[in-house]
Amino acid sequence: MKSLEKSSLKHIRIVTVSNETKTLCEQMGLNLVEFEEVDQVDWTFDGCDWINRKFQALKTRGGIQTEEKMLAQVSKHYVLLVTKEKLYDHKKTELPICCEILPNSIKVIRKKLLNYNADFNLRISNNMPIKTRHGNYLIDVQWKNSDIPEYISTVLDSLVGIVSHSFFFE
Repeated sequence: MKSLEKSSLKHIRIVTVSNETKTLCEQMGLNLVEFEEVDQVDWTFDGCDWINRKFQALKTRGGIQTEEKMLAQVSKHYVLLVTKEKLYDHKKTELPICCEILPNSIKVIRKKLLNYNADFNLRISNNMPIKTRHGNYLIDVQWKNSDIPEYISTVLDSLVGIVSHSFFFE
């Protein structure tokens, strides 16, 4: 980011859904554009916590996967920047799967996940549930009986009350 600050690339319009990246860009005087103002993005560069050889990625720490998926959807080119330490053949069981959920769905989702031998922790800050920009809660799902991303994703996609999860495919 520091090299961008000194470069002649300040004419580039930058779209970010990350508050941290937005703050950095503002400090550097870069040309920020709100996501809602664009129909298409030429390039998106992103990171992840885990990726396999099928290019299935898990982005679990930030909790902004709904916006990140929307940004990826309108991008001509989506590039995941990862180091070899994040490449695995199987999902790392210690990495939770972040899900954005409707606040009133906690009990239903917990009951359904227990049927799959999975459970979750509600993300908390200052003794309150962490809320997304949309007012939804974030949970970290621990999946105990499978490390197959397609299976886990299919189950999570089928549960009413889950807005999005942190698996990225394609």
